[in-house]
Amino acid sequence: MQTIQTHAEPVVAAGRARARRWPALVALAAVVTVALAAWVAERPPQAAGPDAPATSFSAGRAWPHLERIAGGGPTPIGSPGAAAIRDHLVAELTKLGLKTEVQRGLGAHAFEHQIISGLAENVVAVLPGTDSSGPVLVGAHYDSTVTTPGTSDDKASVAAVLEIARALTSGPRPRNDVVFLLSDGEEPGLIGAELFARHPSMRGGGAVMINLEGPGNAAPSSVYNVTPGGGGLVESFARSVPHPVGESAVIGAYRSTGFHSDLSALEEYGVIGVDLGFADGRGFYHHPRDTVAEFSKDALQMHGDNALAMIKDVAGTDLRALRQPRHEVFIGVFGLVVRYPAALITPLAWLAVLAVLGLAVLTRLRRVTGVPRLLGAVAATLVPVGAGIALAMGMWSLLVSMEPAYGALMSDPYQPWPYRLAIMAGCAAVVWGWYALLRRWLGADAPVVGALFWQAVLGVAGAMTLPGTSYYGAVPALAGAIGAGAALVLRARRPVLALVVQAAATVPGVVLFTVGGRSVGSALGLVMPAPMAVFYVFAALSLLPLLAAVTPEARPRSATGASWTGRIWVAAGPLLSGVTAVGLFFAGVAVNAFGPDQPRTSHLAYVLDSGTGRATWMSAEPQPGSWAAERVPDVPASWTLPLPYGGAPARTGPAPAVPLPAPELTIVSERREGDATVLRVRMRSARQAGQLNLHADRRVSGGTIEVAGQSPLPIPGHQPGRGPWPFELQFFAPPGTGVEIELRVPGTERPRLAVTDLTMGLESIPGHRARPADVDLMPSMGSLPTDSVSVVRVL
Repeated sequence: MQTIQTHAEPVVAAGRARARRWPALVALAAVVTVALAAWVAERPPQAAGPDAPATSFSAGRAWPHLERIAGGGPTPIGSPGAAAIRDHLVAELTKLGLKTEVQRGLGAHAFEHQIISGLAENVVAVLPGTDSSGPVLVGAHYDSTVTTPGTSDDKASVAAVLEIARALTSGPRPRNDVVFLLSDGEEPGLIGAELFARHPSMRGGGAVMINLEGPGNAAPSSVYNVTPGGGGLVESFARSVPHPVGESAVIGAYRSTGFHSDLSALEEYGVIGVDLGFADGRGFYHHPRDTVAEFSKDALQMHGDNALAMIKDVAGTDLRALRQPRHEVFIGVFGLVVRYPAALITPLAWLAVLAVLGLAVLTRLRRVTGVPRLLGAVAATLVPVGAGIALAMGMWSLLVSMEPAYGALMSDPYQPWPYRLAIMAGCAAVVWGWYALLRRWLGADAPVVGALFWQAVLGVAGAMTLPGTSYYGAVPALAGAIGAGAALVLRARRPVLALVVQAAATVPGVVLFTVGGRSVGSALGLVMPAPMAVFYVFAALSLLPLLAAVTPEARPRSATGASWTGRIWVAAGPLLSGVTAVGLFFAGVAVNAFGPDQPRTSHLAYVLDSGTGRATWMSAEPQPGSWAAERVPDVPASWTLPLPYGGAPARTGPAPAVPLPAPELTIVSERREGDATVLRVRMRSARQAGQLNLHADRRVSGGTIEVAGQSPLPIPGHQPGRGPWPFELQFFAPPGTGVEIELRVPGTERPRLAVTDLTMGLESIPGHRARPADVDLMPSMGSLPTDSVSVVRVL
């Protein structure tokens, strides 16, 4: 018997689809709201006023300290400004009744090819414990780079330490000794930390450090580093910190980069500890506009609350219990710390793989899809990942082409959030549009399996390379596969319950990937947008089961008017997301307009070769702005003159030769020891420069650093650099009498030596034109600083 289909049946089916679509839209909105709530949970609390309880942290009480120590200009090591801050710190800590001293001496630290050394002045104060099991170090550094007042890096932390010291002295004495270390010379290269390693507080060993840092200028304040061997510190963080933000994935990534803190140096001497720092606002890192006016009391409150709580917890604990070899995976989300033992990393990753494979088998058994479609979906999932990366990188390229000043940014613009949200919305549009088109050929379920497959692969790859990151793939894949399988079984008879289960299963992926996107976006900035885009694409892919419920097939089901409604539904989600992305992009352009309040940055330095009398303008920017470009029109074919940080200019131009006195370099003695030459040289700046550099054209296997009144310090082990000057030793805050360096050089020939001294300020150079109001100093980032004057002498 032939079945006759009436015109009413497609209409009824379409009506049922629309009826199911609205609950799915509600579920989709609920999941997105939960993800946004995870972001909101990372916001700082309201700043407490000066009348807050005496034993608690108050940003209102810390703020006057911050205004006092960060209200001027840059205060690098050895500067008069740094000395004024040192005296203020000593006075405030002494006023609290703490035994306070200034530790003066030599420090040196090696960073692969470079040796950073100098004379530092650490401020150290001690609060004795009642039954100490070791010292608890509370650290921050009071020096800044030469280009910034350093409000967030790290004077806000210094102000927080002063308030923490006041709070601790207002209550009962802790069990353990608390040693407040306000170090000097962190910025050039951990000089003060290396000096502190020889402090009496370190002699017994067993120290634990809570180090406060400022890698950005905005909340949240998060834990971004935990030293190996300090497994108990994660537990302390979880039980004590009132506003926990931080995750093991960030810690693994941080420890694989070249970033360092005082804790990095002291870790080499057996100290365990954590770094707490501001996780956002990277655009102000080492920037001239890192001022008190650009900083938030609420961010300081979160920073101080978290630090004080953890210090109290650690100071009341047997420190030996914190030294545990165990590692944990953890993440702070919704104000809680979710953690599990590292032993579960690999099993959980492979369990997620099995769950996804089980889901694939289930879809085949229930005849909702087939093997060819599943394989096609796995391959097709790479399309939105690549498209999301291309979209983010294309957005950045477009910004640089529209406004070249973006290309000079160190990491982020002044107001990055419109652009970050634009990338998020753009990735949502890519995934949603890709799915709406793809389901016509692959159906509704195969793309879900394909997305979960790549999440599971991400979990296994993380477990094998950076174990602390594996939960990003493993947890969403496991939850998503279980939820999708349960929904598949319940769909026919209990559709509402199936939708609830499916929505709940998407939450881990959406929350983890959006929170991770925020973290990686804050850390790397818009100049490296690809990782952020990958996170946001995977967040959108986690939503595929709900997108399937709200998105009909792109092809019409009948010739009735219902097909047009379906087409509108197909286009509405991707189109709305895309329009939102475009709107946010142009909002970012508007709020980031460069001008006197949000200046462009530019790099320009002056170098004088005292041997030839030739002077050169140089810039580190391949495409400098108009202010610097007029003085650096040339691209140098080569550069052989030694410069600090092993630098070489991207652009150069002739400069007037100013008769500046060259730094002195005297060979005090020379002798042969076996197959090595031992040279003792003295270098001194006649210009009272804050930095002296010694270069050699051969590798150096050892030696010492000496200044009057200090014990000799061995040159730390290092790797020889590349190029014609493989050895470089930088010395900061040199005394007027100079610095003596003993070098042990393999071979019997005397090496060729050079010395450079460096001062700040181009005002005395003839023809120098002051910067326009909308052009500021380029932040210093471990290279020859802008507006510096270097005089080089080659011996």
